[in-house]
Amino acid sequence: MRVMVQLREDAAMELQKGQVSRQSDSPQGESEIQEVLKAAAELGVRLEPVHPGQTHPLLAPFFMVDVPDRETAEKVIDRLSRFKIVEAAYLKPDEQAP
Repeated sequence: MRVMVQLREDAAMELQKGQVSRQSDSPQGESEIQEVLKAAAELGVRLEPVHPGQTHPLLAPFFMVDVPDRETAEKVIDRLSRFKIVEAAYLKPDEQAP
């Protein structure tokens, strides 16, 4: 199963370019991107770009998370949807023959 995640464009560009640092320069602590990645790690999943290295604004925001079952998918969707930089998180529909 796969969860699809659409990030806000600026956050997606930062992730696609690999510019997310381990330490935050911000006085508030971790950036929201770091928090999303940390949440995914706590759930035992990894956010992967659908179009790796892409910088086009229509393609860069899309990421995916492979999950073993529906229960995990629902946990991932619920947790990631809480972040402001996550514009959408949903379970990818099963492939069907035309």
